Amino acid sequence: LKKEMFDRYTELHDRVWDGVLERMYLSNIRNFTIYYHEETGTMFQHFEWVGHWQLQNETTTTTTTTTTMEQQEKALFEADMRAIAQDPITREWWKLCEPCQEPFSQWYKETTTSRRLLPSEGGQGDWWAPLQCLNHCGHWATTYTKERRDPDFIPQNPRSSTTTEPSI
Repeated sequence: LKKEMFDRYTELHDRVWDGVLERMYLSNIRNFTIYYHEETGTMFQHFEWVGHWQLQNETTTTTTTTTTMEQQEKALFEADMRAIAQDPITREWWKLCEPCQEPFSQWYKETTTSRRLLPSEGGQGDWWAPLQCLNHCGHWATTYTKERRDPDFIPQNPRSSTTTEPSI
């Protein structure tokens, strides 16, 4: 996160647009969280994708090999990520968020002589640097709520400012 954009970024994220939250929900994203390390300006995002539960529920009565299940799960995940990336409201949201962020260098690796497209413009790649999970010391979530917003969330914008979703 660019230090000078902290206020803007928290202004956006203290009230994420309903359309963005709806798209994430429809794409099986739950518990999406962003953490910020002030000293380095590093952000870390975490989310849980629950689309595989849909697949497991559909295949409990049929015989499916592990490889086939893994391929189906990968295809479902990729389809959900594509739906997010192609959503017009999400793209508008990204246009506002992108100037606040400085992606790691993997985004800037050029494949052509032209400028690489941003995610809001349909660019492909890892805007957020992929990380390897080294440990998970928790219990799996057993239930999910239909609520889009955490009722216990404490807004982080220093001016208590938020944004409004545009009509698209």
